[in-house]
Amino acid sequence: MYGIKRRLGRIFRRDGRVFIAALDHGVGLGFVKGLEDLLHVIDVLSNYVDALIINKGVIRALGDDVPGRVGIIYKLNGITKYSENPYDLRLLGNVEEALSYDADAVSFEMYIGGPQEGRQLEEVSRIISDASKWDLPVIIHAYPHGEKQDPEMISHCIRLGWELGANVVKTFYYQGVSSIIKYVKVPVIAAGGPRMGAPEHVINYVRSALNEGMSGVALGRNLWGWDEETVKEIAKTIRSIIHTHET
Repeated sequence: MYGIKRRLGRIFRRDGRVFIAALDHGVGLGFVKGLEDLLHVIDVLSNYVDALIINKGVIRALGDDVPGRVGIIYKLNGITKYSENPYDLRLLGNVEEALSYDADAVSFEMYIGGPQEGRQLEEVSRIISDASKWDLPVIIHAYPHGEKQDPEMISHCIRLGWELGANVVKTFYYQGVSSIIKYVKVPVIAAGGPRMGAPEHVINYVRSALNEGMSGVALGRNLWGWDEETVKEIAKTIRSIIHTHET
């Protein structure tokens, strides 16, 4: 367990909170706007965030170029937008490979309520068992299948991730989520979801999630999906909100 604590300490700050940049979208979306020059985006965001969620080829390309204080979260699964079922993510890596890249954690994305649920439950359970042998933290990205962000299903995702043995659960924020989080004994962090209409909407979302007991955020399009100066301003503001408890 010491290894898990030490590795999570590279991701979470001492205040128990975390600001993560989710940069794993290239596998699913290709050359999505805002991530065309991914290595440059990483260079910019590494000045603000605590950790990055990235795919293995990106970890290899970075080499030693990521500052030592920024945690690396190795994304284990994915699928492209051209799939008949874009929720049917497939394993693209494994625990041993993540360790060889010196990742600080692995993450697995899954969706409940769809035809892929049973297989994904089996896969993530095996991953958690394998990772526990090496004290490697597992972050489960757990979401409802489909476009609807149903609070009951999100609550189930949180409980599911904890009971499966995840060290961290990432899912959507909803008003009232504090009534669920208080019973769960691992950190729960808010996913950004679809791009919001304006930067201030993102800031308000982050504040709301923190006020309801979430331990931080992992943002993708709502972080890097703007012009570079706006990205820097959003990142600076969110970092301040999260780590100075400015809510």
